[in-house]
Amino acid sequence: MGEFGISQPVPRTEDPRLLRGRGRFVDDVRLHGMAVGYVLRSPHAHANIKSIDKSKALKAPGVVGIFDGHDVANDKVNGLPCGWLITSTDGNPMKEPPHPILAQGKVRYVGDHVVMVVAESVEQAKAAAELVHVEYEVLKAVVDVRDAAKGKGPAVHAEAADNHCYKWAIGDKSQVDEAFKKAAHVTKLDLINNRLVPNPMEPRAAIGAFNRASDEYTLWVSNQNPHVERLLMTAFVLGLPEHKVRVIAPDVGGGFGSKIYLYAE
Repeated sequence: MGEFGISQPVPRTEDPRLLRGRGRFVDDVRLHGMAVGYVLRSPHAHANIKSIDKSKALKAPGVVGIFDGHDVANDKVNGLPCGWLITSTDGNPMKEPPHPILAQGKVRYVGDHVVMVVAESVEQAKAAAELVHVEYEVLKAVVDVRDAAKGKGPAVHAEAADNHCYKWAIGDKSQVDEAFKKAAHVTKLDLINNRLVPNPMEPRAAIGAFNRASDEYTLWVSNQNPHVERLLMTAFVLGLPEHKVRVIAPDVGGGFGSKIYLYAE
């Protein structure tokens, strides 16, 4: 039986270094003068942002800067686009509302990014974030996708008043309808797909470094698509020449979370 045959064990080559504490995560990268970004998130599913008071937080120990959606808009930093566009059943392209990296005027889900606090350490960033006061006007939220699909409840995005991004179908509808008409018995049931949440060894993390001498950027990311990451960040988000940005994916990464490091030479 050849290699990778049925029932043949496949030796794991990555385990020894991880079990011995020799794995290289984004958190293992240390650069001189590196600061930490901590994201303050929305506690509401749907709300208008009436005001953000950063005055006390700006005076907190170790704070380098505090940014909100207005800063992002003024610096012309765009949100990430959808990487896979779909055409709806009516022939129109999918609706793609903007998704800024920090909420601008409104939050649309619990955990939406509102403010980023940059400080010299994680502890200092978290402590300063507690001093940021955000005044919300809480709006009615729709929490059941079935209600959203039926048009019950408020629209999450003005660009999609019916809460539909797109309607997608595959196959020949007329043939399927005809088959149901001829069927001796038809059963109807609801299929519920549960949310899948993996538990990675490290959260989603990133390190950004800027070299003033060469006018070049280096980005460490914990995912498996460094080339796509560079394309999206340069062409769509920051508007930088792609050859000025180098993206590095450490040995081990992936997952979800928010850990941001900032560095400039």
